[in-house]
Amino acid sequence: MDFWRKLTTRRRLDLLRADVVAWNESRATRDGVGMAFRNSQLQQARLPWADLGELDFAGSDFSGADLRGADLHFCNLVGSNFQDADLRGASLQGAQLGQSNLTRANLQGANLQRADLNQVNLRNANLSWSILRETYCYYTDFSEATLSWADLESANLSNATFYRTLLSEANFARANLSHTNFNLATLDTTNFNQAVMYDTILAAIDLCGALNLGSVVHNPPSQLSIGTDTLHTTRQSAGGQFTEEQVAFFTNSGVASEILASTRPVVSSSPVQ
Repeated sequence: MDFWRKLTTRRRLDLLRADVVAWNESRATRDGVGMAFRNSQLQQARLPWADLGELDFAGSDFSGADLRGADLHFCNLVGSNFQDADLRGASLQGAQLGQSNLTRANLQGANLQRADLNQVNLRNANLSWSILRETYCYYTDFSEATLSWADLESANLSNATFYRTLLSEANFARANLSHTNFNLATLDTTNFNQAVMYDTILAAIDLCGALNLGSVVHNPPSQLSIGTDTLHTTRQSAGGQFTEEQVAFFTNSGVASEILASTRPVVSSSPVQ
């Protein structure tokens, strides 16, 4: 029985590589349900719109694969390699992706709602317009990635890293941002409505692009790592004077009123024309 099962698995993988339409038809008849495809080698495979939902591909290599529009919902993809893969518009709802490599992957418009992204490498990935609601992103690395218009509402982003990440129009409403690192991130109309912050790093960024800072939940009362460069840049972008919402946010973040009062806008070093 085990020997037959291995042969069947191998035959299914050959079918997947050769003919996605035939693979999808076999899945429509429930053929192959419950089969495991762990540690599969699918580098550079052309699998657009493939139906891979609820299968076990843990430890598999999808590097450089074309998975546009693919259905990977509730898949076990733990420890898999998606480096440089094209996952635009893919469905990854509830997928298990812990400790996977998605460096430079294109996830534009992908649906990752409630997916497990704990300790995933998403450096330089494109997550524009992606849905990351209620995802688990503990220690996830989003460094230098693009998350413009991404929806991260109610996501658990504790200890995640957004170093030099583009977050224009991103939604962090009600997200857990405890111990999260936003060093040098770009905020432009970025929504933090009722987000939870504690020991969050906000260094070398301009908070003038952050929306709803006044509603941020400091639980427990936080002392955020806010650099003086952030204070200077934010005040300058605000026209030389902090807004009432910014003052309230900084105060609730543990910044002393004397420091806020002594903060001066950054003076440009450019020569006068």
